[in-house]
Amino acid sequence: MASIICDVVDKDIVRCNGTDYKAEERLTYNDEWFWIYLGIYVGLVLMAGMMSGLTMGLLSLDLMSLKVMKDGGTPKERKHAKKILPMVSRHHLLLVTLLLANAAAVESMPIFLDKISDPVTAIVVSVTAVLIFGEVIPQAICTRFGLAIGATLSPLVYFLMAIFYIIAWPLSKILDCLLGKDHTTFYRRAQLKVLVNLHGPNGSSLPPDDSSDEHQGEHLSIDEVLIIQGALDMKTKTVKVAMLPLDDVFMLSITDRMDKATMLMVMEKAHSRIPIYDGPYTNIIGVILVKSLILLDPEDATPIRTLLHSQAVKTVMFVDEDMPLFDLLNIFQTGKSHIAFVQKSSSRERHDDQADDVHLLVTTADEDCVSASAQSSGPVVGIITLEDVIEELIQEEIIDETDVYVDIHKRIQVARAQKARRDQRLLLKPFHSIFSDGEQDTVSSSV
Repeated sequence: MASIICDVVDKDIVRCNGTDYKAEERLTYNDEWFWIYLGIYVGLVLMAGMMSGLTMGLLSLDLMSLKVMKDGGTPKERKHAKKILPMVSRHHLLLVTLLLANAAAVESMPIFLDKISDPVTAIVVSVTAVLIFGEVIPQAICTRFGLAIGATLSPLVYFLMAIFYIIAWPLSKILDCLLGKDHTTFYRRAQLKVLVNLHGPNGSSLPPDDSSDEHQGEHLSIDEVLIIQGALDMKTKTVKVAMLPLDDVFMLSITDRMDKATMLMVMEKAHSRIPIYDGPYTNIIGVILVKSLILLDPEDATPIRTLLHSQAVKTVMFVDEDMPLFDLLNIFQTGKSHIAFVQKSSSRERHDDQADDVHLLVTTADEDCVSASAQSSGPVVGIITLEDVIEELIQEEIIDETDVYVDIHKRIQVARAQKARRDQRLLLKPFHSIFSDGEQDTVSSSV
């Protein structure tokens, strides 16, 4: 094998095996190619910065957030999200494409910078340019305005996807197999409640001094926060939580008569419906509509037993105490009844798909006593009305002119929803003054 012999002929000339090699001259600002290489270098820095910013801005956008903005955002957000959603849905293909473009730009910089500067200057300029103009500034801008920038540069991104498709597609498929395709954030009920709370008056993610038209009216009021959170809790809350114990319910016996004393008592209670029991207190056989008693003469002392088969007595509905409030609300919406009697849960297991089996829990007042199938769930322990369900939904007590404040079982029985509302206010307003000691306001549920 022939050896290579090199000699230095001049300071800029090296002769190897009879061939002279002249050192390449470094370009100066007087040369035309100096400005060409400098322009290419600046373009590469901007290209690298653009790819870095798009990587941070586009891939930080969650698919769930984009879908929300696409259907419920401002007109600009809907327009931008519609353009970006197809790109972001191909998460790994977009990621690989942007990283390949960024790597190509960064790796090409030294080739052109070496032509116009010495090594020390090239290192200093490269580090500074890539760090500040290729990473920090682009990523800061794109994380703040990623939606608008991504939508504007979407044609460029699609063009890069087409150029790098041969390389990017296989790599993206490998990542799909290893990491999965689904990158959508799914919010559970507890997370949604926190998210709604953060959009409240004191936990809002929006600046309190933001007066721009885009964010006008975006803060949720405390009532909106409580209602939304109450709706989220309706699936897990059961009838037992909202019911009124049977011992606190005003009822009439089947042996009573609608004389003057009974009618005065009914008028004093001011309930719209009154349960009727036969024998044991828990043996409910019907519900009297108070408005139907207006035609009765107190002097006749009409026996309640004679009203059972008239229009004055309506359907009796029994529900299990473990029934979710949402299921009960659906039953109330059928119009069969707006009052239900709560039975103790039996030992049998209840599944969610059995929630629609209302026939096991409902009976009518066509008979003098409740059927055995209706009583199979256990004894009656309380009642619940449509108003009680609505109060749990809005998390606030509905008080009308006939509500009477009482002290039940010598404990503070402020409406359950009103208590929940007060607790929420304390959470939303940590420095809100606490109610004075000894507050004993109590309220009973209306039937």
